[in-house]
Amino acid sequence: MLKTNISDGWSSDDPRSLMMLALDVVESLYGLKARDQAEVSLFALERELAEQLKDQSGPMAQQLLSALYGPLGVAGDWERFFSTDNCLMNRVLSRRRGIPVTLGILLLHLCEGFGIRAEGIGFPGHFLVRVLFDDEGLVIDPFTGRPLSRHEMEQLLRGARGNLARIKPGHLKAAENLDILTRLLNVTKASFIHHKQFSQALACSQLLLKLKPDCPFERRDRGFLYEQLDCDRLAADDFEFFIEHCPEDPVADVLKAQILALDLGPQTLH
Repeated sequence: MLKTNISDGWSSDDPRSLMMLALDVVESLYGLKARDQAEVSLFALERELAEQLKDQSGPMAQQLLSALYGPLGVAGDWERFFSTDNCLMNRVLSRRRGIPVTLGILLLHLCEGFGIRAEGIGFPGHFLVRVLFDDEGLVIDPFTGRPLSRHEMEQLLRGARGNLARIKPGHLKAAENLDILTRLLNVTKASFIHHKQFSQALACSQLLLKLKPDCPFERRDRGFLYEQLDCDRLAADDFEFFIEHCPEDPVADVLKAQILALDLGPQTLH
C-alpha cells in the first residue's frame, strides 16, 4: 500500500538527497524492510569503493569510474532493460545493474560522497551525468561509465527525437533533484505497466501526483490505471478532470466515449 506520509514531505526546497528520494519510492512501494535492505547494499558498495580508491593516484573521478564499472561490477543491464529490477533502487543496488537514470542516481550519490562535483542531465531518452573539473565538465553515460563525445550524444538524441534532431543548450542543462525523481517514477511506472503490474503502476502515479497535483496528463494516466483495476468511478473522475482542463486535446473526445462505457456504480479500490 502507498505510504503517502513519505511523499508528503517532497517539495522543491526539500533538502533530501536524490538517493534518499529514490529510496523513498522503494519504501512507498514495498515498505521499510525493502528500504533497509537497499541501505545495507549501498553501504557495502560505498565501503568496497573506498577500499578500491584508498591506494589510487590520479584524478579521483577517473579512478571512481574505473573502480565502479570495473572490479565492483556496476553495469547497464542490456538484456533486461525494461525489467522493474532496473528501476527499483533496492534491486539496482543488490544486483549492481540498472538503466541510465537509476545508475545515474547511484553515480551522483557516490560522486557526492567522495567529494567529486557532478550533476544530472535530463537528456532526452537517456539520462546522463556531468562530472565537473574546475570550470569544465565531462559528460558520462551512467549506463556504461564512459565519457561521451558530442557526436555520441547527438546519436543518442537522434535515437530519441529523430534524425533531424540537433543538440541545443537546453538538452545539456543540469536537472533538479525533483525532475530526476519525476523521470525515475515515470520510467518505473512504465515498466510496471509493461509487465501488467497495474497496482504498482498506480502507486507510482499517485507519487507523481504528489509532485504535480494538478497535472491533467498524469490524472488521465491514473484514470487508465484505475480502469484496468476495475475502479470505474475513480477512472471517470480522472477522465473528467482531463476533459475539463484539456478540452481541445484529441484524447478528450475518446475519453468522453470511454466514460459512457464505464460502470459507474459503487466501486471498491483493490
